[in-house]
Amino acid sequence: MKKTGILLVLAFILLFFVVAAGCMNLAMTEKYTVSQDAQITHAEYDLNMDRSTYNLLKLGAEHEGYDSVQALLERNLTKTLGPGNVSYTETWDNQNNKVTLSFSSTDTYSPPSDSKISIRKDGDNLVYQDDTFYSPQALQSLGAGESAASLTTPVPTPAPTSALVYNATTHGYDLITITPTPVPTKWIWNSSLQKYEQVEITPTPAVPLFNASEEREMMGAMLSGVSVDYYLEMPGKIVNTSATVVNNNKAEWHFGGADLMNTSIYAESQPPSLLPGFTSFVAVAGCALVVLFLGRRKNKSR
Repeated sequence: MKKTGILLVLAFILLFFVVAAGCMNLAMTEKYTVSQDAQITHAEYDLNMDRSTYNLLKLGAEHEGYDSVQALLERNLTKTLGPGNVSYTETWDNQNNKVTLSFSSTDTYSPPSDSKISIRKDGDNLVYQDDTFYSPQALQSLGAGESAASLTTPVPTPAPTSALVYNATTHGYDLITITPTPVPTKWIWNSSLQKYEQVEITPTPAVPLFNASEEREMMGAMLSGVSVDYYLEMPGKIVNTSATVVNNNKAEWHFGGADLMNTSIYAESQPPSLLPGFTSFVAVAGCALVVLFLGRRKNKSR
């Protein structure tokens, strides 16, 4: 079975859509909760689409060798949602022509080393990074990078091994042997000299069908119907991030179109100043000391 990434499968589906002159409607929602010990304690992954998009996703699954959309997604999301128990639901809203595919995991796990998600310590801070939606190679292959003209050498015409040359002395034709040279050439018969001549072939630049700006615009149009809402909850206040929205220890990313392959999810958070439950412990201990102190003062005053 092939293991093509979910974004490449989506790219295949989008190309099919362009051929079919259709319009894709696909919204992804991802939610992750990170613990203080650098583990993911909760993960959710939702795909919301219309029926036609689901059918194309199914077509993409079959193209990749899977017997169902669920099998395709489970294979691609194993590293994202962890190796533990993952629940899957498929909800159909026939009245509104909507389909929702949902995966969720409540098992605590550490992202594997070959995952696009990484959680690491940077001094006292905790750094979370997800490069699932960051692929410079894919951007370049889809035309988002500058396209440089490449030199293409034409295939030389096979050289003849012999030729008939007119002999003015004998007034006849002589058969001569021709030894081809390794230089890229083509052979042309010179009727005036009555012989073959080698002409060098000069490589010419291949002119791209579209320039870089046009290719970026086309890719943006192809991906315009796909959007991502990404939610992250860190164990401490977020002090550095690439997020669109930040609220204390929570961050959000909202993007789509060409940014599907140009967005790096990054968040750095400070650990809580006190251990969980320590604040309440201090409060209870303080109250106990106050009561004990007042009790002793009362006893002394008697």
